[in-house]
Amino acid sequence: MGKLGWLAAFIYATATALRLARFNTQIGVADKRYFQGLASPAAAAVVMGMVWVCESYHIIGEDVTYAALVLTTTAGALMVSRFSYYSFKDLDLRERVPFVTLLGAVLVFVFLSIETATVLFSFFFAYMMSGPIVSLFRWNRKRARKSEAVSDDTSES
Repeated sequence: MGKLGWLAAFIYATATALRLARFNTQIGVADKRYFQGLASPAAAAVVMGMVWVCESYHIIGEDVTYAALVLTTTAGALMVSRFSYYSFKDLDLRERVPFVTLLGAVLVFVFLSIETATVLFSFFFAYMMSGPIVSLFRWNRKRARKSEAVSDDTSES
């Protein structure tokens, strides 16, 4: 990819440094249940997962150069974004676990043993996309509430 590839790598590396700096300055200030921006290990897992999936399916690099460029740049941009990502820090595994959750965990391990690269890439890609998708739903719900409040105010008048 030449200079475009170097640019994507630079954006990713710079975003990682900025993400870690922001994380270190927000300790004790931010809500521990959420990260602001995609965590750098998750971003690395997405980029690495794509490489692993391509290797598993014998896809050569020239066939996915533009997809890799977009994925690397997107992962970098999401690390410094203001999207909220669930941190899993409040997940308490000492409490009683429902049977369905236990069954789901077993199924994850089964799928991991069958197609490890694909399952891990899919999981981390879904996590990467969860920030913008959840933010879009929140924004849409907030907008709907505002329009409801405005219509309630006008109907009372």
